[in-house]
Amino acid sequence: MATIDVDALREYLEDYVGTAAFNGFPAAVLDLSDIEHMDGYELCQKAEELGVDLRRFEVE
Repeated sequence: MATIDVDALREYLEDYVGTAAFNGFPAAVLDLSDIEHMDGYELCQKAEELGVDLRRFEVE
């Protein structure tokens, strides 16, 4: 199991989902609010749902 930099992942997801929210996908605003309150495990699950490669956020 890899260790993930959840702070960097959270920032990435907030930017990723925030961009969608402000480009005509109002439902993404709900995701943005959820992401702010997710723990590390939930963030990883959400990233996988969105197709984000978690290897980008591995801590060595």
